[in-house]
Amino acid sequence: MVENEEQNSENQSNKKKGVVQVIESSLVSIASSFPIASSLATGWSEYKNHKQAERIDKILTDYGKRLQSIEEDVDQDYLASDEAKNLIEQTINRGKDELIEEKRKFLSEFLANSSTKKLSKDREKEMILDTIDKISPLQASLLMSITKLLVLSWGRDNVKLSSDYNPDAKDKPTFGYILESGLVGINSYSSSKENIESSLDYMVSIGVIEVASARGWTKVGGKTGVKGFRPTKLGLKTLEYLGIDIETMPEKKDLAEIKTDENPNDNNEA
Repeated sequence: MVENEEQNSENQSNKKKGVVQVIESSLVSIASSFPIASSLATGWSEYKNHKQAERIDKILTDYGKRLQSIEEDVDQDYLASDEAKNLIEQTINRGKDELIEEKRKFLSEFLANSSTKKLSKDREKEMILDTIDKISPLQASLLMSITKLLVLSWGRDNVKLSSDYNPDAKDKPTFGYILESGLVGINSYSSSKENIESSLDYMVSIGVIEVASARGWTKVGGKTGVKGFRPTKLGLKTLEYLGIDIETMPEKKDLAEIKTDENPNDNNEA
């Protein structure tokens, strides 16, 4: 059994090396047949190694800075563990070829929050790493928007509704959803309608949000013919590893209290 695992690991490593070798040899072959493509082959290996080293250094530097900023919350025992070192290696393997700087910052933020006393004992970090690796900055922004709007509209308790929900209860709570049309509207400044809608569909497929659809006779938010979204537990956990805490998101009652504090005479006037 152990021998099979080692052989599989070695085969995977050879496959990775094989891909790089195929790219390099193919570029050389293309360049010999099509001179205009010769610049692609020139310095390929040097470019690859240089850019990977640059990205790795940036991720680790940002990780170090983030650790420094949350020093009191860091689990020092975890930092010294093999688990932490293994997680760094896995994260770097994801980030060394990542072109988008914001995605690389997600990875350094993930590493830092993984090192906190709150999350260091969590045994499902690889699941979150895989999720963060899959989502784009737009999708991360949509996930945060959905969660913030749901907290504001329905409250934190509604966002946290979970498997302990009793569908047969007499006074069962209503699951809140944020309408697709609203999400398209508030995010239209940064992306197209098509990209937002397709991102929402993709986010459902990887499990960070769930959808309620009222395309027929049912209702979502009191309306028919619409779709609504809410974060799943995986989505909330992903946000937590990205340093976003729903406890800091305002509810309606928080805004009302702020308004009352700013205008203490309003109640007297009423």
